[in-house]
Amino acid sequence: MRHYIKDSTLIIEGGFEALSSGINGGRRHVDHLFNHQVQLGFDHFEPAQYMDRMVDSLQMQRPCFGLLTAVNMNNLCVMTDDYLTTFVTAGITHPSPHRANIGTINIIVVIKGILSESAMVGAVVTATEAKGLALLGMGFDFLGTTTDAVIVAYEKQPRPCIEYAGPYTDLGKKITKTVITGVQEGIKKTGSDTS
Repeated sequence: MRHYIKDSTLIIEGGFEALSSGINGGRRHVDHLFNHQVQLGFDHFEPAQYMDRMVDSLQMQRPCFGLLTAVNMNNLCVMTDDYLTTFVTAGITHPSPHRANIGTINIIVVIKGILSESAMVGAVVTATEAKGLALLGMGFDFLGTTTDAVIVAYEKQPRPCIEYAGPYTDLGKKITKTVITGVQEGIKKTGSDTS
């Protein structure tokens, strides 16, 4: 795996089996994962087509999985714990009483190893729970925003298959730790608040 920032986009290269809740998401093999910074107030009426054009401009191979965020890539948080790398951008500005339009928290979790199908889904659940714990731990009264997304991906390595990724497994503990740290550091970096 190799990652870098190009044209306000985090690009992660490798050969991944991945699961994404983002635009054009699902489950498939991909060679690129990305998190692209858009302008504040971005409201494109065809976000999938916007992402297709952006993939072409960055010359990434399809299929790929990507996310959109208004968070500046200078505020990207990258945490590594043994065989796990977690990438987080977090912004939560101006929440409404109904929790609409309060930013985006994007999480990309990359594992060196092999995950079962249930472990991939479990990793999404564990990352989402950890995001909520991070927000509650900072005193917020919501568990996320309306546009949050998660990608879980693994690069096959010569190690046993990881069957489960719940919060009490070794992988789950690593996901929880890195996501909580990334979300909290990301929010501090962006200066997001609830005013």
